[in-house]
Amino acid sequence: MPKKQESLDALFRKALKGSVKEARTQAGGRKLTGYERGSAKYIAEKKFTNALSRMKSPWAMGDDDNEIIDGMARAVFADQWAQRQEQRGNSFSGMDVYDEAPKTPSKARTWAKRNAVDILRLNPNFKNLTEMFEFVVDERGYNRDAESFGSDLGMESVGHGVSWRDRADYRKTKRDDIKTPHNEFYL
Repeated sequence: MPKKQESLDALFRKALKGSVKEARTQAGGRKLTGYERGSAKYIAEKKFTNALSRMKSPWAMGDDDNEIIDGMARAVFADQWAQRQEQRGNSFSGMDVYDEAPKTPSKARTWAKRNAVDILRLNPNFKNLTEMFEFVVDERGYNRDAESFGSDLGMESVGHGVSWRDRADYRKTKRDDIKTPHNEFYL
């Protein structure tokens, strides 16, 4: 496992351990109920997310990784935002939701960073997202920009949207396919 990933895992374990310890102290040292354990885990996740959002680079980033991360964050946020708006009766017929959505929140960017770490963990033959993007452009015939590649990866990770493979020539090569995790995103 890469050293950077170990430090992210350690950061989460530290936040979780601290939150559980805090909850036990508040409960007077007794065994925690399921609700209390869930609350402690939620608090740990929040602490971890805040710490991760302050980190500039949780892995060896390339120059274009920020553009890919931005595309991932924007796509999943715009999708969730549009779903909420449509539930309220608003229609986006003929509009590009990606452009209509308000500014992408830091929560979406944090999700995109964590998703990128998962993508790189599943695809250890790539050092960073930039190398992955260059591979799909050169070897697979992907014909869009880095931000669009991020958008396609993000939508594929939440389980819907157009896969990057649908936008490529998809020529067979010696390297394995790129694997994407399944990570939910909620507003």
